Amino acid sequence: MTPKPLLKYYLTSTALWLTYLVVGSMLVSCFVVYASANTTANSSSTQYSEKIDYSAVESGSLFLKSEQGVVYSLVTDSDYQIDVNAMMARVVVTQSFINTSNDWVEGIYVFPLTEGAAVDDMEMWIGERFIKAEIQERKQAKKTYDVAKKAGKKASLVEQERPNMFTTSVANIPPGEIIKIKISYLQQVPLLANTFSLRLPLTITPRYIPKEYTEKKLKYEQQQTAKQLEQQTQPIDIKQGLGWSVNTFTVPDTSRITPLQVPEHLGQKASISINLDVGLPLSEVNSDYHQINHSEKEQTHKISLTNSCIVMNRDFVLNWTIKESSRPQAAYFKESKGGYDYGLFMITPPTALKTSITIPKEMIYIIDTSGSMGGVAIKQAKQALNFAVKQLTPTDRFNIIEFNSTYTTLFNQSEFASKSSVNRAINWISSLQANGGTEMVGALKAATGVSSDSGYIRQIVFITDGSVGNEEQLFRIIRSKLYDSRLHTVGIGSAPNSHFMERAAELGRGSFSYVGNVGEVKQKMNALFNRIAQPMLTDININWPSEQVELLPNKIPDLYATEPLIISARWPSNSLLNNTAPMTVSGEINQQLWLQDMPVNSAMKQSGIATWWARQKIKHLTYELYDSNDRAEKQQYIDKITKIAINNRLLSKYTSFVAVEKTPSRKLADILKKRPVPNAMPKGSTQKIPLAQTATNANALFKVGVLMLLITGLCMLATCSRRQYHKLVLSNYKLNNKLTIKE
Repeated sequence: MTPKPLLKYYLTSTALWLTYLVVGSMLVSCFVVYASANTTANSSSTQYSEKIDYSAVESGSLFLKSEQGVVYSLVTDSDYQIDVNAMMARVVVTQSFINTSNDWVEGIYVFPLTEGAAVDDMEMWIGERFIKAEIQERKQAKKTYDVAKKAGKKASLVEQERPNMFTTSVANIPPGEIIKIKISYLQQVPLLANTFSLRLPLTITPRYIPKEYTEKKLKYEQQQTAKQLEQQTQPIDIKQGLGWSVNTFTVPDTSRITPLQVPEHLGQKASISINLDVGLPLSEVNSDYHQINHSEKEQTHKISLTNSCIVMNRDFVLNWTIKESSRPQAAYFKESKGGYDYGLFMITPPTALKTSITIPKEMIYIIDTSGSMGGVAIKQAKQALNFAVKQLTPTDRFNIIEFNSTYTTLFNQSEFASKSSVNRAINWISSLQANGGTEMVGALKAATGVSSDSGYIRQIVFITDGSVGNEEQLFRIIRSKLYDSRLHTVGIGSAPNSHFMERAAELGRGSFSYVGNVGEVKQKMNALFNRIAQPMLTDININWPSEQVELLPNKIPDLYATEPLIISARWPSNSLLNNTAPMTVSGEINQQLWLQDMPVNSAMKQSGIATWWARQKIKHLTYELYDSNDRAEKQQYIDKITKIAINNRLLSKYTSFVAVEKTPSRKLADILKKRPVPNAMPKGSTQKIPLAQTATNANALFKVGVLMLLITGLCMLATCSRRQYHKLVLSNYKLNNKLTIKE
């Protein structure tokens, strides 16, 4: 029979060693993740502080460990040259990849551009030589690039991940050499309240990837959305890119839209130069968030940065206002190409939109309190919401929904904006803090799915940085559950996700506003509420002097006060039977008919109009693609998009630019190493820099560490137990002998 002391010992020893194993595993896990993160340049490492002078860092860099210590591997800088003509901007951005290591490297850089930019050219520069890129179907372009990379040839590839997020890959950069990639694109300069605004996104707010479903929940979703799941023609590859997160069922390209990030002061730097040729006298030119130099000569304005470079940790915004006496009521531009005429016209809001009529409204405010909103963003959001609530009248009704990993509501249902309910809301807002995930689905569903009550206009104001990767899932909710409500988005922070913000507002028949500074909260929010409080121009129709015209958008949205109507058009060059016949725009406001004529033959010639029409056509077809539930129909849309993109030399989701050097540079015996280029965290963010889930070998090292601890623990336990067992047996033997003798 086993002695009681021995049994007690075994139980105590086992519990103690299990405790050691758990604590040791946690320590190993923390150490391994910490150590691995330092090699991916997505963490600010105190380990390197003695060898790196952070204050001397002049651009985005990767810090890599070697036998000699820490070395720079790949440095990138960006230069923006911008020419603005009327309402279009031609932007040429040059990305310089500088290899300061002793290795042959492949640089991979995920970067932002303006939402819906028409990227129509790319060149690769090697010293004074340049190679003009070809536009190819995306899979073919990737194959061309991979073949060149394996052969040791210098090559570059530019791909679209989202309409505002792109990837540049550069293969075979030799030690000490610089390779430059020039990307050229068109973007529209939006007009709002008589002010044009040019916005350049310079960094990316880390995208939140929703939690994966449990097996039970996933099975239910698969049953409910079988048609949608049938469209998932490609199996999910867990890791396709070098991002800090892996691909998921909800966001199958996660690893390509989660680039590595560094602290904002370590971000890359950019130079910016702008030629502003509006052709009209301006009353004001300013930049909201950066210091600029401004000079004027014969109505041509030159703008440059006061400092030669800026850290790429927030969006650059330039505004200019035309003098009131010179403001045009309409503008029309035209380009002829390939037997077609292309037009882009803008009609400024009619003064009739301004009215003193007040309509009772139900306001639903959604505020993002996730971790990405930490720092200045949550301050801006809370001030914006505070201001919004104080603008309500006693006849209005309202509710507030805040969300992070879950969502909560201020009231069970909307309440009248009495003094007590407004005060309660203000106190509630003051207690909000930023933390947790960005689970938007629940908040959006809570705000939608109901119709407006009789006599009320239901408006939803969504205050967020939009830093999510599951945009399409959210767009489906807006399309199916918004009903007659209007959705307005307010972009908050230094680098909001403009793709989500603008498309959500478009689907919600609302407007998009951008607040990038605490000091402008009152001004921007006041402008928003004044705009949406006015009656809208509805039932807009365009009567074109030819039936053979294709207008985009094909369904014209309602027009809010101070917002212009912008239309792209294409028609056969000889289809206008009467060149003097005008185009007529009509609509209703306050149940009254509004008309405006615009002569088609009065257009000014401008290059790029055909390219812009093609980009709008691709955008329209992409929306049709996402709305379709038929696999064959989806493929037809993809084929149309691909054809238009190739014919017009445009980057799209299904086409890419690729440039390849003719002769190999790298010997096949030399190893090629991949080097991701990090983005700076947005200015003022207190969000933790995300750590890679599988971009490093942390998981493998963690498992090895746990296994080694387990083996060591078992060996020590066995050795110690063996010794203690002999002692206890001997002690028990002596004790038994004494008892026998005594008896």
